[in-house]
Amino acid sequence: MIKLKRIVLTAFLILLPVHFVSGEVSRVSTEAGIYQGYSSQHAQGVTVFQGIAFAAPPVRDLRWKPPEPAIPFAGVRQADRVGPACWQARNSDASLYARGDLNRSEDCLYLNVFTGAENPGDELPVMVWFHGGGNTAGHGGPLIFDGSNLAERGAIIVTANYRLGAFGFLAHPALTDESEQNTSGMYGIMDQLEVLNWVQNNIEGFGGDPNRVTIFGQSAGGTDVCILMSSPLTEGKVHGVIGQSPGCVQSSSTLADDGHLAGERFAGALGITGTDADALEAMRNIPPQQIISAMSTAGSGGGPVIDGYVLPARPYDMLGSGTQNRIPVMVGGLADEYFGLQHLSPAISEEELNSYLDRAFGNYASEIKAAYADEIADSPLDARKIITGDNGFILSSRLWGRLVEERGDDAYVYYFSRQPPVFRLYVPAMTDLNNDGGQRTLGAYHSGELAYVFNNLDLVGLGWNAADQQLSDTLADYWVNFARSGNPNGPGLPEWPTYDPNTDTVQILDAEIRSAVHPRKAELDRMERIFLERR
Repeated sequence: MIKLKRIVLTAFLILLPVHFVSGEVSRVSTEAGIYQGYSSQHAQGVTVFQGIAFAAPPVRDLRWKPPEPAIPFAGVRQADRVGPACWQARNSDASLYARGDLNRSEDCLYLNVFTGAENPGDELPVMVWFHGGGNTAGHGGPLIFDGSNLAERGAIIVTANYRLGAFGFLAHPALTDESEQNTSGMYGIMDQLEVLNWVQNNIEGFGGDPNRVTIFGQSAGGTDVCILMSSPLTEGKVHGVIGQSPGCVQSSSTLADDGHLAGERFAGALGITGTDADALEAMRNIPPQQIISAMSTAGSGGGPVIDGYVLPARPYDMLGSGTQNRIPVMVGGLADEYFGLQHLSPAISEEELNSYLDRAFGNYASEIKAAYADEIADSPLDARKIITGDNGFILSSRLWGRLVEERGDDAYVYYFSRQPPVFRLYVPAMTDLNNDGGQRTLGAYHSGELAYVFNNLDLVGLGWNAADQQLSDTLADYWVNFARSGNPNGPGLPEWPTYDPNTDTVQILDAEIRSAVHPRKAELDRMERIFLERR
């Protein structure tokens, strides 16, 4: 296939008038063509563009290759619907994270733009959102991620898809051999890099400033923005990072070991052996539904790895080195992350907990068990949730903030402890999960901050109150202020100090917002010591 080149449209397209009228239907030229947006239903003066292709469809011989530029088109396209979600399995409707029956396709590399700019020269800060879902599920188009209310505060919001599961993270010797960079397995991250390229080349037409781009993401998306910050490929393209419940700082999986092994095992589940060109051709001829089925039996097909190209070394080392992306960070986790992630988990015995501790902590298992003896006595399952949370997203957040501050850049670390109502986050038509009106039964659960951050309490969920709305307004202001200046503070907001590893003072995000010593300091100090001793 002839490699597509980035081109500017023909003179015919360039001469077409470009209209940018705040709050009304607008037309904006991109490198690929002209898109017509529409007025937001949720915020006055905001224009929405949905379903913009930022790359060519990664199908046939482009499957498991870096993204190619979007295919140019003539005329004007209506940007009035989100593009298909990337291929993923349908999850259970009993889950907090149910996504329903999505329109799925390999042709899925689309993004959405929300802008309140009045003209293309407004130079508003840009916020690029990468969704969570374990890098195996999710998409950029759910109502909870509608960027209208953030855009109304004076930012351009971009939400994007990226390849998932085996489509986005399959590493394999045959793929590595054909790669110009001698790498494979990071296609989903490369899609995110292509989104950033698209922003650099096109966002000015939407009123955005390509020199003020903040990437933000949650869960897997938080991990991915951590990887992007760690990558030399984003130098000059990213000017701030917000990591919500990230997990990448402790990552150590490598391409040559973990990635290739997982890829060959996955190919074997498809009935394909060998590492030559014939094996690769057979892999690219497998129908997408069959790949999804194999993910249920052989695992996801891989995940982010240290590949030597996108990610040259462990994120812990890259973030601490200060060799690139000397930019501010805002990062944090939630008090009860795994009470949401494992809300469908059956009870476990103490023996089963011991097995988990042995796998997770090796020779340190007995120390962890002694430290959490009271929690274990109450409930081995709840103890596992608490231990996993402390050692996972919460520790990763603090480590990230510590590394950034120690290299001389600003970090703002938070601890979200507000207990939101429990509801299906991504299926507004089936909001009530437990038929209890959204009672606050899971604490500050994983993803519970999303509606607050996007200021979308009026669009999703149930059971909100005035304290929730006030918290949401404050968080939305913090997030946009950070994108604007690298500092979340602003008039009328509770003061948020930069993180000091010596005092371990963080911002507590709850009905009362305050600065305090990290509530999990003792537990995190222990987990950090164990992590560093095991490195």
